[in-house]
Amino acid sequence: MITGRVTDDGREAAITLRLFAPGPTEDGRSADIRAVIDSGFTDWLFVPTAVAEQLDLPLRGSVEAELADGRVERLPVHRARVSWHGRTRSVKAYVAPAGEALIGMSLLRGSRLTVDAVPGGDVRIEEL
Repeated sequence: MITGRVTDDGREAAITLRLFAPGPTEDGRSADIRAVIDSGFTDWLFVPTAVAEQLDLPLRGSVEAELADGRVERLPVHRARVSWHGRTRSVKAYVAPAGEALIGMSLLRGSRLTVDAVPGGDVRIEEL
């Protein structure tokens, strides 16, 4: 089970997510990042540019994406590796200079998300 917390203001459910640098094993560089659950984000993962650069995530292309504020921007898409339910998964990661890491519904697929939606409440992601 993956666990996290609701922020003190009660507005975000977040977990710590481990991302890995490219390579066949998890022995290389990694980063533990705070990632907010975003049920309105239908894809896999959104990470800040600094994280993608730190891990030298491989570029796979770009897409036009509608952001939460309604703006449409062309964003680079990288390949990332994440630790998810005790296994390493390769996922698509959108990258932008501003904002925080977001976990989308594609990464949550096959999981049960439980959020105690109160300040400091528990966040639990269980594999189904």
